[in-house]
Amino acid sequence: MKGPGPDFEEVADRVFVHRSARVDAGTFEAGPGTVVNAHARVFGTEVRIGREGWIDEHATVGGGSAFDPDAHLHAGHWLHLGNFSQLNIARGVTVGDEVGIGIGTRVFTHGAYLSEWDGFPVTFAPVVIGSRVWLPHAQVNPGVVIGDDVVAAAGSVIVGEVPPNSFVAGVPAVVRGEARRQLDATARGKVLASLAAEIEGLTGRRPAVDDPQGTLGLDEAVFHLSERRIEGAVSERTETARNQLRRHGIRFRYEVADGVYRPWPEEQR
Repeated sequence: MKGPGPDFEEVADRVFVHRSARVDAGTFEAGPGTVVNAHARVFGTEVRIGREGWIDEHATVGGGSAFDPDAHLHAGHWLHLGNFSQLNIARGVTVGDEVGIGIGTRVFTHGAYLSEWDGFPVTFAPVVIGSRVWLPHAQVNPGVVIGDDVVAAAGSVIVGEVPPNSFVAGVPAVVRGEARRQLDATARGKVLASLAAEIEGLTGRRPAVDDPQGTLGLDEAVFHLSERRIEGAVSERTETARNQLRRHGIRFRYEVADGVYRPWPEEQR
């Protein structure tokens, strides 16, 4: 994997940290492809992130009590922290795979300032976020548990449990519907055609499309969208296509090795 630029230091196998970022954790582990960008801060007792994490500029992992014994972040693959987002990990945050913490989103595991002895509210509790969750410019309060396949509307304040496959919105956030819809063959065909057109615009070459199979073929590679599988050789165009598919939330547990696409090692899947 090519590094993101000369201002980044490779601190572990294909893990890059910008020289202006601060990483100060008792334990810090991140999978290959993880990038900590300029002016980001990562601190706490234990921070473990899966492959291809992205901590954007001015994002923060840590916050008050970040070095308490229970303070930790355990995150799966493809964690995305947007600009100026924050994960307060004082009582622990557990995150699944493919979780987007959008620009300005805040996740809190404690809320305290005025005296609990005098009757003011004080809360300390961990937060659990499932896989395939998108939280754009939202707030998550202490003790929240969010299921898999959840999308929040921008500006939502989440204060309670969110069931799987939910679209939530409001202050406080309530379930407004399902996050996912079933696509029939016609709808999937339109998605495939739109993706092929975008990739052609970026690469100058139209991918071969197979609607029934849900595949895009470009140069010597074939992307199987339903199976999240890639086969074939790597080129600059196929890497552009893979990145564009990622922008549409279609991610593959594959890496480049010896000029071809290979699945991640079994222990990292």
